[in-house]
Amino acid sequence: MIKLSTVLLITICLTASCAPGVCLNEFRLVPPTVAEDPSLPSVTIHVSGNDRKVHFLTFGNPLLPPLFILHGSLSDMRPYLPLAVLSNKYYCVMWDMRGNGLSERVGKSELTYASMVEEIKAMKNIFSPTNKITLLGHSWSAVFTALYIGKYPADVEQAVLLESIGLQSDSMNSMESILNLATSAYLEMAYSTDILSPSTHELLDFKMLAMLKSAVRNFFVDKNNLPPWPVWRVGGLALIVWESECISDGKYLYDFSHGLMSYPGSVLLVGSDHSPIGYDFQNKYNKNLFSNATVLMISNSGHRIITENFQALYDGLTNFLNEF
Repeated sequence: MIKLSTVLLITICLTASCAPGVCLNEFRLVPPTVAEDPSLPSVTIHVSGNDRKVHFLTFGNPLLPPLFILHGSLSDMRPYLPLAVLSNKYYCVMWDMRGNGLSERVGKSELTYASMVEEIKAMKNIFSPTNKITLLGHSWSAVFTALYIGKYPADVEQAVLLESIGLQSDSMNSMESILNLATSAYLEMAYSTDILSPSTHELLDFKMLAMLKSAVRNFFVDKNNLPPWPVWRVGGLALIVWESECISDGKYLYDFSHGLMSYPGSVLLVGSDHSPIGYDFQNKYNKNLFSNATVLMISNSGHRIITENFQALYDGLTNFLNEF
C-alpha cells in the first residue's frame, strides 16, 4: 500500500520542478502557454489541419507498457501528477490538452469531440506508435476515452473512466437541474467567434477560475470546504465548447456509446459517493454500455477523487491494471 506521505512528496517534487515561471516584472493573469514560453517542455502534434504545441510530461521507463493519463475540464495535468506513482509499472504520459493548461490555445473548431479523439491518436503516434495503450480519463476526458475506444478499439489495452457524464444523453436529461449546464445564463458565455486573441484567452481562463473555485455544481462532500484542485491554468473556451456542443434547445442530445459494446478489453468505471455522476450513476447508466466493465466505489469523496481520496483510487487502480 502506498503511503499518502509518499504521494505528497512526489507531488511537491514534480510541481516544484515543472511549475511555470513568470518574470517578476511581467504581470499576467495566468501563466504563459508553450507557444509563449519556449522553456516549457512541449511536443508538436497535427490535429484539425493545424500543428499545435502541447505541454507534456512523461514518467517511467519508455520500455514499460504505456499509460496515458488525461485531465478533465477546467483543469490541466497538474492535479494528476500524483498518478506518476504508477510509473513503476507503466510508462506514464500526461499532457495538457490543446486549449487547456499550458498548451497552445486554439479556436472552437479545433475543440470538437472528434478533434479531441484525434489528439489522443496524435500523442499515441509519438509516444506509443506500435504498442497498445492503457487510457485513464477523468470527467470530460473520460468521454474522450470512450470515444477513442469506439473509434480505435485495437489501440487500447484497457481503460479507466473516472466519473464520466452519461455516455448517452437520456441519462443526463433527468439531471439537468443538478448539473445546471443547459441554462441560458451559462451558455451565454459561449463565444460566437472562432478566433480569440491570446489576451482574450488569458482573460477568459482567468474568469473561469471562479467556477473551479466555487460549488456552483454540487460535486463535493462538503461544498463549504472544497477539496484542493491545484492547476497551472484552466481552459475556459474548451469547457464552454464541450458542454454547449452536446446541448440542443436546452436538452442533451448526443450518443457517445458507438462501438463500446464490441470493445473486448476490460474497462473500469470509477464513481464517488458524493457526486451526481458518481458510483450509483455509473453503475446504472454507463456500465451496461460495455461488454466487460466493472464499477469501483470511492467512498468519502466527490468528483475530485484524486485530491479527496487518492489512497482508495490508487488501491482500486492497482487492483485493476494488468501490470499490477
